[in-house]
Amino acid sequence: MAMVNPDSIQQLKSFVCAITDVPDDEWSYFAGQLVERNYQKEQMLLFAGDNVSEFYFIVKGLIRYFYLTDTGKEFNKSFIKENGFAGSISAIALNSPSRFFIQAMEDTKVLALPISLITECYERHPSWERLGRRLAERAALQKELREAAFLLDSAESRYLQFLEEFPDISRRIPQYHIASYLGITEVSLSRIRKKHRN
Repeated sequence: MAMVNPDSIQQLKSFVCAITDVPDDEWSYFAGQLVERNYQKEQMLLFAGDNVSEFYFIVKGLIRYFYLTDTGKEFNKSFIKENGFAGSISAIALNSPSRFFIQAMEDTKVLALPISLITECYERHPSWERLGRRLAERAALQKELREAAFLLDSAESRYLQFLEEFPDISRRIPQYHIASYLGITEVSLSRIRKKHRN
């Protein structure tokens, strides 16, 4: 197994320990089975139709989830940046292939967490189940807020919420990706941005 940068492990540990306390022996066991990977800009981490065998912690970089229709149209589902977890929860829970793609938006470094390791750790110590529950709660909350925004809020409100949630991402990705995420055209996004430009 390739050597993992200790700084990457420490970054993940700091993130995890801010959520729950993990005993040192449990952490050592867990960290010893992680794999570090580097993806170039636009490289795929996961294809729709793939079986999911691991989750990712983003050490550095930015990724997007997107759906691809039969006609070739892309719809951005989410963006995940440093100190975020990425992967298909539904594919794991339902033991089914992923329905969306995961792509690096810039050069990205991740720690890959095997699903088998996550499942094993749930049984090893309550701290891991606590971590999993709290991360799942965060994901469910984000999903609920996003659904409500699409149903109840204007495009302008969704854009302002995007800037609040992802204050730096708008400078890191092309505007058409933001428009896709917001469910609007590039022309509409340009009009909204012009209105709020200082």
